[in-house]
Amino acid sequence: MASPNHRVLALAPGRVAAWRAHSQRLHGPRHATPMDAFAHLGAVQSQEYHPSKLTPAMRSEPDAGGAFAAAESVDALLGSGAVVRTHVLRPTWHTVPAPDARMMLAATAQRVQMLAKTQYRELNLGPALLAKSDEILAAATSGGQHLTREEASEELARAGIADPTGRRLIHLLFHAELEAAICSGTPIGPKQTYANFDERVPAASIDRKDAIRELARRFFASRGPATVKDFTRWSSLTVADANAALADLDFDSAVIDGRVCYFEGDVPEAVGGSPVVDFVQGFDEMMCSYTDSKDWVRHSSIPPTRFPDRPKFNSAILLDGQVIGHWKAQVKADRVVIDSYRLRGFTAAEIAAMRRGADRLRTWYGRPEMELGLDHA
Repeated sequence: MASPNHRVLALAPGRVAAWRAHSQRLHGPRHATPMDAFAHLGAVQSQEYHPSKLTPAMRSEPDAGGAFAAAESVDALLGSGAVVRTHVLRPTWHTVPAPDARMMLAATAQRVQMLAKTQYRELNLGPALLAKSDEILAAATSGGQHLTREEASEELARAGIADPTGRRLIHLLFHAELEAAICSGTPIGPKQTYANFDERVPAASIDRKDAIRELARRFFASRGPATVKDFTRWSSLTVADANAALADLDFDSAVIDGRVCYFEGDVPEAVGGSPVVDFVQGFDEMMCSYTDSKDWVRHSSIPPTRFPDRPKFNSAILLDGQVIGHWKAQVKADRVVIDSYRLRGFTAAEIAAMRRGADRLRTWYGRPEMELGLDHA
């Protein structure tokens, strides 16, 4: 039953998805630059860095001759330190604006460290050893020294940390990131590097309550309509944390299909005309932000049982903001080959929209030709 404190909005799942695409700036007015897109979203999931560049690029005004902002413009932000790629929110990589990194760690590091305790114990990484490792890594990266993972391992071994390889090394670096000892540095070719956090991230002081409130503000402003549990699963925070933050924020709320959702602004007007197909990376925020309300992410024309647990390809095809298939790209010297698999056949208008979406992807990859496979269930 709807709470008397929330109005009821009778919206079909497709309208909710279209609203979210508008909130995220995937559709409608785009951001001027990828930096603006990062600031709006707050955090972009990026355990696979190169595909993750699509997320801010697709939400930004295109560079000359392109369909999206160029991949190089995103690379430049990471290289300069304007954004950092590090572990916040959940036990995975995210790319965040450098000025926001302290806020996000203040809000979520404590919770993410709790989630990792079992792994630390399994790897025999006790509190004293982890603290020592954090100090070693902070010192080794001071003075502008940016270390590759291999170099970080060598520094730890040289300082007496036993077996800093494999999963142990991964978790030593992970812990140091969450403790604000290190974060991403300037890449060396395809290799990630680690830099001293205090040298890379502007100094700031924020208490945890204020940090949680700002994180919640960023989430619901950029991803609404969304539920409290969408936010808690995205951020690793508790429902109590989320409710306390929302009590201090002036978001609109409504019951949609029996769920209380929070958002900023009015429902965008329904846009008629041609369908829109977007080829998004596998961890795009259109999917990763909505664990609780994932049924609205999936295309409403497909029965829920038809969505595979392990799709044929990792990246997703969105039809009017909802997942309807998956894709992968092979970038060759003179063309990009896009394999795709849809969960149903398309109308002629949808096929035309799919070709337009694939051609936008071709221009982003910087290739003159494209081959598009059109397989479907």
